Amino acid sequence: MSRSDLSPQGEVQNQPAFNVPTVVVAVIAVLVLIHILRTFSSDLDYLSMTLLSFVPVRLDPTPDPFNAMPALPGAGIWGMVTYSLLHGDIFHLVSNCLWLLVFGTPVGRRFSTFGWLLLFVGSGIGGALITLLLHWGDRLYLIGASASISGMMAASVPIMFGRGSVFSRTASGEKAKAAPVLPLSALLRHRRALGFILVFLGITLFSSAAQLVSATALVGETNIAWEAHFGGFVAGLLLFYALDRPQKM
Repeated sequence: MSRSDLSPQGEVQNQPAFNVPTVVVAVIAVLVLIHILRTFSSDLDYLSMTLLSFVPVRLDPTPDPFNAMPALPGAGIWGMVTYSLLHGDIFHLVSNCLWLLVFGTPVGRRFSTFGWLLLFVGSGIGGALITLLLHWGDRLYLIGASASISGMMAASVPIMFGRGSVFSRTASGEKAKAAPVLPLSALLRHRRALGFILVFLGITLFSSAAQLVSATALVGETNIAWEAHFGGFVAGLLLFYALDRPQKM
């Protein structure tokens, strides 16, 4: 399925209607494959949770022996990256993949594959660091790509609200890499962009408050890692401006 655009010279150019960057499709495929393998193998599920999830107590230099968790040396470090590969259930996986498709696509159209992956991983690390800060020494498992996706969401804000939005005809394909985005100083004064950010932060903080109020009801259930969402969003926004190097047309 394709659509036709007119080039500046008046020539008709065919472009795919669904122009999703390869790196976005590849990462979604990896997330789905890992979840399928874990679903059909209880041993692999246990092993992946033990080796790949992020557990704050593993970075405590003087842990309580009754609170310690078995792990390979270094698991507390690489877990800050690999926890993004795991998901709690099919709803968790599908919702994250859909959001990654939505917000990872405009970032993927602007960045190289390496830059996109760097932002994805960096946002995940940002989410893990905030979780570590607020849950130092706690014995809990952090899993899911939500922090990385929050980073993609943050990185898409200056793109979506820039003068060369990827949703406009002139910024599709290669042109998205050269289209102007909102500078950080302008972003802080842009009403719609700020509104988008405030809505995200509001939802994040609301989920935190809801968990505190209903803590007893949440025991034994999967909690929303609002700390990771917040950390990933902030890291993604900062990384976008640090990494963005628009190409000349």
